[in-house]
Amino acid sequence: MDRLESLGNQLSQITLYDIKTMYNQAKNIVLNVSEMEAKVREATNEDPWGASSTLMQEIAQGTFNFQNFNEIMPCIYSRFMEKEASQWRQIYKALQLLEYLIKHGSERVVDDARAHVSTIKILRNFHFIDEKAKDQGINGLY
Repeated sequence: MDRLESLGNQLSQITLYDIKTMYNQAKNIVLNVSEMEAKVREATNEDPWGASSTLMQEIAQGTFNFQNFNEIMPCIYSRFMEKEASQWRQIYKALQLLEYLIKHGSERVVDDARAHVSTIKILRNFHFIDEKAKDQGINGLY
């Protein structure tokens, strides 16, 4: 009976955030997502708060490694191009991450961003009005 009570106590302490984290970890394994791609996804998720500075710094450090760089940058650009307007928060966070990487990542980030400037310029015309009639595109999408 003690084991059952112990298990019950452990389960009662699991939060919704813990469940979401476990779900994302399992999804990353099933979809064969690399560690760096998972970090970019976490930094550019739908949560209403920004990515932690620690996470952004880990991603910036990853840009100095050739393999990681080639996982990070396409993942960021896919956040721009493969999202619906209603997923504006992911697009916005991807822009914030790109800005951070330009300032704190390897010089290749700047070169790569220049090579993808047409993709980034498309976001100048970004427009999304939410259910409260607020234009979310005005939040700083360049």
